Amino acid sequence: MNRNQIAWWLWAGGTVLIVLSWVEIVSTTVGWVGFAIGFLGSVISWGVRPPRGDAKPETPKIEKRD
Repeated sequence: MNRNQIAWWLWAGGTVLIVLSWVEIVSTTVGWVGFAIGFLGSVISWGVRPPRGDAKPETPKIEKRD
């Protein structure tokens, strides 16, 4: 099982818990736990990436005409 599959299962499981709390099958606390689980799945999916440094945007260079 790769990282994206784990993330998907966490997100899906969290979503199920949230929906079950909406229809009052489980408590709202379980719904919030589902929210946290879904968030964890999203973070795993996207990854926590450090900033890319001091990249300057590329601008077109103006050629001087004589």
